[in-house]
Amino acid sequence: MIVVSDTTALTTLIKAGLEESLPALFGAILIPSAVASELLAFHETLPGFCEVKRVADRPLVASLCKVIDAGEAEAIALALEEKAQLVLIDDRKGRRQAEAMGLVCVALPAILVAAKRQQIIPSLREAFEAVAIKGNYRVASDAAAVLLNSVGEA
Repeated sequence: MIVVSDTTALTTLIKAGLEESLPALFGAILIPSAVASELLAFHETLPGFCEVKRVADRPLVASLCKVIDAGEAEAIALALEEKAQLVLIDDRKGRRQAEAMGLVCVALPAILVAAKRQQIIPSLREAFEAVAIKGNYRVASDAAAVLLNSVGEA
């Protein structure tokens, strides 16, 4: 499965110590150069499961950068070039752009639910707490309640 990621899911999982959920779920993760640069601005190294690829379609990136940030624009362009099955992207504008171009998007809460269902992480509740405290990523309380219930942690 080809999976491309924007910065948010990666950096949040790294900060929360949950980054190994990604290769356990998907194997290697493709990231564009802009995402690699954004990650290296806050982390010493890139996770070993990340494969950096340069985006060829620069006109598409330039067009997308008019409405979304560079990391999201490059992630979408790379996903199209690589015919990715999934794009890990949390920003609402970025998801809308990606979905309008026919891409399937997954946000961080869905990644954590999948990790819990596949027994990669022991507790979704603890994962939500870790990403909130360490990654400054909040899952809305009503959405969290539904997701916790879906994995038997209501």
